[in-house]
Amino acid sequence: MKLHGFLIGADVQVDIDNNRLIRVSSENSHKILNFSAIVLKDTVMNLLIFLLTHASDEVVTKEEIMREVWDENNLSSSNQRLWQVVTELKEKLSLIGMPQDFIINMKGKGYKVNYPNITPLYYRK
Repeated sequence: MKLHGFLIGADVQVDIDNNRLIRVSSENSHKILNFSAIVLKDTVMNLLIFLLTHASDEVVTKEEIMREVWDENNLSSSNQRLWQVVTELKEKLSLIGMPQDFIINMKGKGYKVNYPNITPLYYRK
């Protein structure tokens, strides 16, 4: 089984293979269908995957994030870079209608995903 993505709530899908966030929502008793998609840079997607996998139940430290998202991918990590990428991710999430506090900074501790309904999606190889 390989992780394909995540379903956030009922209408946002994280498509890992294509680095996309996709939202399909309906209005007026399902007569109007809205579709939006946003492409994420690799590091932004890696951060989102890490947060959705590890930070939905508990706080993950900045050090854990930098090690897993940057250092493990042979990238240079820093607090400034982490802040920049978290800010970019939050902006992208807000563009498709996710709440501003979807990712919260727990001062002095790290980050946490503040959303109750996140489902990992897998497929068989």
